[in-house]
Amino acid sequence: MTTLFTDLQQFSYWRGEILKHESIGFVPTMGALHQGHVSLMQRARRECDRVVVSIYVNSLQFNSLDDFSKYPRTVDEDFELCKSAGVDVVLSPLKDDMFPLHPVGLITPSHDAEGFEGADRPGHFSGVVTVVDRLFSIVQPTDAYFGLKDYQQLAVINNMSNELHRHVTIHACETIREDDGLAMSSRNRLLSPSARTSAARIPLALLHAISCWQDGNSSSIAAIDAARSVLECDSTIEIQYVSVVAAGTMNIVDTINQHDVIIVAVVIDGIRLIDNMKFITA
Repeated sequence: MTTLFTDLQQFSYWRGEILKHESIGFVPTMGALHQGHVSLMQRARRECDRVVVSIYVNSLQFNSLDDFSKYPRTVDEDFELCKSAGVDVVLSPLKDDMFPLHPVGLITPSHDAEGFEGADRPGHFSGVVTVVDRLFSIVQPTDAYFGLKDYQQLAVINNMSNELHRHVTIHACETIREDDGLAMSSRNRLLSPSARTSAARIPLALLHAISCWQDGNSSSIAAIDAARSVLECDSTIEIQYVSVVAAGTMNIVDTINQHDVIIVAVVIDGIRLIDNMKFITA
C-alpha cells in the first residue's frame, strides 16, 4: 500500500515508527514522472526495506517564474506510477512547510556547480542543493537514488551530501532512454513533434563522439567536433555547450580516458535538453 503525505508532521510520525535497522531508499523528484523515475524507484525497492518518493516542484532552482509555472504537473498519474513501483510513501509537501522562514537561507554549492548548467542558469544549483538538503533532513534516508542524466546535478548533490549528510549513500543510476535513444526527461513532453524528431540527434551526436575516441583519437577537441557535426546538421538545434569532463567531476579534460564523460546542452523550440555519455570501449 502506498501512502500519500502532504503534511510534514504526519510524515514525521510515520518516519518515527521505522525501526533503526531498516533501510530507507529515497527518490527525490519534481513530479511529471516517467519510466526513468520508475527505474530509480524499482532499484530502491530491490535494495531497501522502505521506499520514499518526494514530489516537490522546487521554485528555488528555476531562473524565472515563467519556467516554474510551465513545469508539467501530473499529480494523479505520478501517484499511480509510484504505486505500481511498490513505493511505501509519496511525500508531496507544501512550500511553506518546506521553508517556513522567508527569505530562504540558500546553501552555496560546491565548485562543480560553477560552469555549464551553473553558468547558463545562475542560482540553479544553489536551489537544488538547498531543497535536497531539506528533504534529506526530513526523510532521513539511508540511501538516495539519482539518475546520471543530470550529471552535473549529481556531482553537486554528491558534494553537498558528503559535507552535510555523510550517513546517506548516494546511488548514481544509469540513464533510461526512449527507443530512439533520447534520454527520458520530464521536459520531453513539452516538445512539438518536429522538435522531438530533432532531439533524437542528441544521443546520435554523443555516440559519434564516443566512436571517434574508440577509433583511436583521444583528443577531446576531436570528440567535441564530432558531436557538434551531428547537431549542426539541424538548424533548429541551438547548442549551449559540448564538453568532456573527467569521470565523477566537472573538470574539463584535453585527453580522454576510459570513463570520462561527454556532456551536452541544447535548446530546441525553446526547450532546454541535457544529456551525457561515458567513454567506454566497445
